[in-house]
Amino acid sequence: MPDHLPDCPCCGGALPPVDFAIRSTWPDPLLTLSPADRDATWGNEHLRAAGDLGAFIRCLMPVRLTGGGTLEYSVWLRVPAEVVRHASKIWETPEYADLRLEGTVANAVQPWTDMLGAPARAEVRDPESIPYLVADEGTLMHRVLHDEWDRDDVLSRLTYALPTPVRQRITGRWSLDRTAGLELRTHQDRIFFGGPGRTVHLDPLGTPADAAPADMIRDLTADSPRDRDGELTETDEQVLRYAFWRPALGDGRIVHNLHGFVAVPGDVLHLVCVYDDPADLGWAQQVWRSVRPEAGLRPPPC
Repeated sequence: MPDHLPDCPCCGGALPPVDFAIRSTWPDPLLTLSPADRDATWGNEHLRAAGDLGAFIRCLMPVRLTGGGTLEYSVWLRVPAEVVRHASKIWETPEYADLRLEGTVANAVQPWTDMLGAPARAEVRDPESIPYLVADEGTLMHRVLHDEWDRDDVLSRLTYALPTPVRQRITGRWSLDRTAGLELRTHQDRIFFGGPGRTVHLDPLGTPADAAPADMIRDLTADSPRDRDGELTETDEQVLRYAFWRPALGDGRIVHNLHGFVAVPGDVLHLVCVYDDPADLGWAQQVWRSVRPEAGLRPPPC
């Protein structure tokens, strides 16, 4: 799967359309090797061969997103060993422009669950660039390359700290805004976001189907500390929101916590925004307010 997000053209600013590149450093079959054994295989950043594990050529896979953005993946195409040897000989010659490849995709890429092993072809479009994947009509790769894909669904699968906000589905019921600069992390089947000076912990709580939102929040906060810097209660249709914030001791230093609750009949999400700078209270409140219940049961990203 893609495991590196290199130089984003927006460089510190959020781009609503989102145009950047994602690089898979290794073909997935080589991930079974130790780092030292991977480094010892033949090849370079674009060509790689490892005996029985296969031979691979890196190719570009541009994906169109809703809103007009493009995500350009580079993934490895598994090809016969003799093809890699031939490509190595012509890579920096005029003959490279005529290189054509046929093989199978050697990386798993979400949200396309059948990507690993899918048939694909590749061709050189620019002698100064690695080959581009192409595909026949009716194949998964043809859909990936030619359809338009939901921006938030695709970006939310990436664990890296993104340069743009993304709507993140965290359970079958709840979603919220994962703000720019926060990595997607998991611990013991729970999702949280983390970045410099900011962390968001998420705790979906099961409740009786007939439980009223106000009763759920009252019960969950009954034992919470009374010394607080502030609190808020807000309602939006059937959604009830309650939050309080206070400083706390964390890792031997003072940090700031916003405890937020978002409840609908029979369901509640508790989040804790932890931030170093008290001026980030506005950010924490924005994250809390961004939580909303969702229809459907698409699972959260792995």
